[in-house]
Parts: sequence; C-alpha cells; structure tokens
Amino acid sequence: MSALVERAIGQAGLDEVARARRAGPLSGEHLARLRAADLLVLGALADRVRADEVGDEVRIFTGESAADDDGVTVLPADGPAPTGLDLLRQVALARLSLPRGARIRIEWTRCGLELAQIALGFGASELAGRISDKRGLPLAEDDVLGVGKKSRLVSAEAFKRRELEGLVRRAGRTPSFAQENQ
Repeated sequence: MSALVERAIGQAGLDEVARARRAGPLSGEHLARLRAADLLVLGALADRVRADEVGDEVRIFTGESAADDDGVTVLPADGPAPTGLDLLRQVALARLSLPRGARIRIEWTRCGLELAQIALGFGASELAGRISDKRGLPLAEDDVLGVGKKSRLVSAEAFKRRELEGLVRRAGRTPSFAQENQ
C-alpha cells in the first residue's frame, strides 16, 4: 500500500482500528468510527485487511447453488438494492467487522458487473451471478458469439468466462472459478 494511503488511514484515525482488528473483534466505538469514516479511506483499509487475510484470489461462482453456500456474506442482501456508494460502504464494513478471513460475495446480477468489480477494491473476495446474454437471459448450452474482425464463433459460455477473468484481473486480483463451474 502506498505511503499516501497509509497516511490517509492514519489521519482518519483508522490505524488504531486496524491494530484492534488484528488483535480480535472490534468494539462498538471502533465500529462507530468506521461507520463515520470517509468512504475511500474505509475502502482502502478494508482492502488492506482483505489482502492480509484472504489474499488476491477472487472466487467466481456462476452456478445457481452458489447462493445457498453457508458462511458467506452475500451483498447486496435481499430486498431493495442499495445505491452504489451504500453498497461499497456495506462491503467495507462487512470486511472489517466480520471474523478474520470472512467470505464476502458480491452478486453481480443484482448490482451490475461494474459495481461488483469496484467492490473488489473495498474488501470483497468472491463474485457470484448467472452468466447471461445482454438482455439478462441465461445462455443456452449451444449459444455461440461472433468474436473478432472475422467473426470467429466461440462458445458464449467460454467468452463470458474470459470476460469475467479479465474483469477480475483488471481489478488487480487473481480469478479462480469455483469447482462447481469447472
């Protein structure tokens, strides 16, 4: 992490919260300080904690059963989807307030791929959603897409998987498709 980011975390008084996080669960006072913190500083701290605790791997789930996984915090939660900034704050707070190494999964079908990619920088460690076409419809097994200038036909599923891999790599992380999708 850059010296500038470290200095911003310190000036926001969150370096003490980071030390407390390493020592164990956070107090109510620490949680209140996090809720009041600037979103970018909060996100930087959450991303630092994510890197320390779970590393750079992002697990990608594209199957229906991924939503039923135990021990995972899935955001956005059921109900009305929060605004983008509210979702990013929820992700960062979840990373900082849940037990060490918590799995925080973003459902891109509810918030969009772009916001899901940004959430990776706020502490998320997993992505989940249905691979679909531009209209949101599930892909059929034999769907193909034209790719490139000469319109080479490739499997739509394979194309979408490569697109997800690229999205994760551009976020500076390492993609890993969940076993059920291999």
